[in-house]
Amino acid sequence: MLEDKDFELLEEETPVINEVVEEDVEITDNDFTLTQIDESVHEQKFQTKPTTFLKDSLRRFRKNKSSVVAAYILGALLLMSFLVPVFDRSNTKDPHPDETYLAPKLFDAGTGFWDGTVSYSNIAVDISAKPDAKTEDDKQKFWWPSEKYFPQQEAISKKKFSDLQYINDIPESGAFGSEGYVQFGYYSHPESGVVNFSSETIPSLDLTNDLYLTVFDVYDVDKINQREGKDDFAAPANYQLDECALYFRYDIGVLGKEEKEIQLVDYALTHNIGSAVESLKEDKLKISDIIKEQTSGEATFENACFSVRMKTVNNHNTCCLIGGIAFETDSTSEYLVEKLNAMSFTDATTCVSKKKKNEQEVNFEYWSSTGIRYIYLSKAYFCSFVYDTYKAAFGVRTDFNFSIMDLMTYVDKGWMSFDNDDPSVFYPHTLEQQGAKDFYLDTVNFKCTILDPVNCPIAEEITIDDFYYKEKDKASDGTVLGQISVAVKVTYYKYLGYKSMPRYLMGTDKSGRDMFKYVFEGLRTSLLLGVLTFVVCFLFGLVWGSICGYFGGTVDLLMERFTDILAGVPWIVVMTLIIIHMGSNFWTFALALCMTGWIGTAARTRTQFYRFRGREYVLASRTLGASDARLIAKHILPNALGTIITGAVLMIPSVIFSEATISYLGLGLKNMSSLGVILSDNQAELLTSPYLLIFPAIVIALIMISFNLFGNGLRDAINPSLKGED
Repeated sequence: MLEDKDFELLEEETPVINEVVEEDVEITDNDFTLTQIDESVHEQKFQTKPTTFLKDSLRRFRKNKSSVVAAYILGALLLMSFLVPVFDRSNTKDPHPDETYLAPKLFDAGTGFWDGTVSYSNIAVDISAKPDAKTEDDKQKFWWPSEKYFPQQEAISKKKFSDLQYINDIPESGAFGSEGYVQFGYYSHPESGVVNFSSETIPSLDLTNDLYLTVFDVYDVDKINQREGKDDFAAPANYQLDECALYFRYDIGVLGKEEKEIQLVDYALTHNIGSAVESLKEDKLKISDIIKEQTSGEATFENACFSVRMKTVNNHNTCCLIGGIAFETDSTSEYLVEKLNAMSFTDATTCVSKKKKNEQEVNFEYWSSTGIRYIYLSKAYFCSFVYDTYKAAFGVRTDFNFSIMDLMTYVDKGWMSFDNDDPSVFYPHTLEQQGAKDFYLDTVNFKCTILDPVNCPIAEEITIDDFYYKEKDKASDGTVLGQISVAVKVTYYKYLGYKSMPRYLMGTDKSGRDMFKYVFEGLRTSLLLGVLTFVVCFLFGLVWGSICGYFGGTVDLLMERFTDILAGVPWIVVMTLIIIHMGSNFWTFALALCMTGWIGTAARTRTQFYRFRGREYVLASRTLGASDARLIAKHILPNALGTIITGAVLMIPSVIFSEATISYLGLGLKNMSSLGVILSDNQAELLTSPYLLIFPAIVIALIMISFNLFGNGLRDAINPSLKGED
């Protein structure tokens, strides 16, 4: 360092202009001193590290916590959509009919939340086992809901019964009730002045043998309603209706197109049939004699039926009540006896709830009315309870039937053993042995031992008393063939092939499919469809919008008019036409979505190019000779990509929603599972099994929200103008 010294400059009194004055100055080492003698001198360390655009983008993305959470959720859903269908072995075999509509189960039954149970209230109960039950213990033991809707009574718990109720309709939860009346009549005054309550037609009625009317109780609805108490079903005689009569109607003529009626009973005479009719026998009205008397001795009638007719005298009777109608015959015809028994009723509720074989809906199969007809003042009890759907589907079942060959299958697996493992000893070999169950089985010193209770579905050892003989077929010579079967107690989930009682996190649907596995199978299809559509539409829309926005002018005008025409056609019309002509499979569905899906990306790209193409750095690059392709790819597109990709990322959930919309119209993917197909198939289950819609809807909501947040974070991360900023 040069030391400070005073120097004296000598100048002439009159300097010469432009003359250089030279002065010798002597500088020596003593003029300098060394500073920082005891300190090391080095270059200063950089405060920041060099980075790339990708690293800087990731750093900015990580600072957006909501976007990071959305990315994790999307990643988890993506992984589960591919891993769950592969590794979930909870339902690897074909679903069994008993596994349908199982409630979602995560915790053990009894926790009250997500435990596979369903709470029911106001369910009609069958009290026929002990109708006079007074104590709570008897009610709990003998009163149960319908086995049709709740087949396993062991799965019912926490029953609470209501008090006696009077109902005027048959509950959907079971046609349970007692006594009551059948009400029939009219809403408005009929033109004919009468209303008929008619029995089922008997195609051919033979009255060679006697036919009796044993019960005919018809009452005035207004008088019944006015009585003080309802507990006593037997209405007094003065409640009966005078304007009703019982008729017998049948077809006459060669073609049977003309009807004829015979009046059998008129309540204007008396309410007591026995004291009014001379032909009464043991409190029964022999209506066959009345019919023969008025038909000159005819005994055979075609399309015969009985009808209760209500007159509308003085226009004051709109309804009447029938407490019971019953017939009896001396005929040996099983057909006629069955018909008359089906039409007869002394319990009105039983009449209303009768149904034919193989039919499920409660209806009036045996009596019809030209006016209104329904139950009235039926006595019923209702119950609230908790139903364990898993115990009902997979629990222990009693009196489960096995053939001997089924048992021998378990013997071969080493799960159980017989003292004689030859299956032929269980089958009759001769005609004399075919019906001799006791003789044949007694010759076998039978003993059964369960060797593997973990795998064997039979829950208790079999005894000789559990076997029975079952007819199966007939030989060509008419010989009845059969086999020995056994009815035992089984653990049903073992019988279905499960090692332990299964549990389904999202329940099962109407086909018995595991909704957890099924939803993620559908998510995989939906995501593949969405990603494929996104890639195609994004790339094509990016190129199209870049050309429009960069070149502008005539090029932009022509391309935009084409886009406007295509956008003017509703996308659902385009999609429907393509699906109808090319089928509803994965690839045609993707093609239909790509036809117009790129328009939004192209519009956003065009707008951003108009925004950036006039910037100074673009003009500078063009001045230096950069080509159009370089200006687009290196200078304009990177700056515009943030906004473009934010909108484009939302195309994936939009595709999923579009597919769901098409599925609701019946044009969804065929033979494939997707979220749209799942929602479409289960939309009718919203009230009965809402979880079938809730879980797929939650997945779609997560996808929509996550993609939205992820797109916002991605926009900020890849924006070049924010490089280096926090």
